[in-house]
Amino acid sequence: MGMKMLSAALACAACGLASAKDPVEGWLGFATGTSPDGKGRITRAEAKWQVLDAPKQGGCFYSPWFGVESSDNMNLFQPVNPWTGGGWSAYVEYFQWFPVWNENSASIEVKPGDVLHGVVTFNEAEQTYTAVHTNLNTTKSITKSIHVQKQGLFSSKYKEYTIMYVVFEKTCASCAQYPPNEKVTFYDIALEYEGKRVQPVWKTSFVDDVCDNRANVVDNSTIAITWRAH
Repeated sequence: MGMKMLSAALACAACGLASAKDPVEGWLGFATGTSPDGKGRITRAEAKWQVLDAPKQGGCFYSPWFGVESSDNMNLFQPVNPWTGGGWSAYVEYFQWFPVWNENSASIEVKPGDVLHGVVTFNEAEQTYTAVHTNLNTTKSITKSIHVQKQGLFSSKYKEYTIMYVVFEKTCASCAQYPPNEKVTFYDIALEYEGKRVQPVWKTSFVDDVCDNRANVVDNSTIAITWRAH
């Protein structure tokens, strides 16, 4: 099951999938990055972060991740790093809200302390995004591509991905189920629009207020997400 399927089920029960969109229930602290002039498509996005330690208490599924999103907040392409209950993993996920569709790449093994490097690039001629998710310690990587969805059933125009998200996702019953590090830092963040690197405009927020999980802008290329693990 992908990161978003539980959120989709909750959204369906609450208000119908046709009106559901990101950010959604289950997102804790997150940062939103956009173009300084509000124009253009994302053509490249990347970030690095370190795999966290195992939690002191099990029984929960969650993930730090970054991703690129369509301007209508309905299509999300993300290198993820979930704690699956018995260990950490890394793979690439695509989720769209309408019609609902979720697909994941194969996964690679990662362990605490490993550094992950996710890179997402856009191919205009093919209208595709490709994500490469690499464990820099082992050099193992996975690659996944997706086609950009059109704006409507009878439209010839494609959606534009204009938003970068940095997120900690999924709620747990106890703060002790989160990693004892109490912080994950996404660094060396680089964001390009129409082939030109920009200094993104960052805003921070949260959906579910759990264990004081909050995103913080350290600088234009660094986002730290903190929480309580006790």
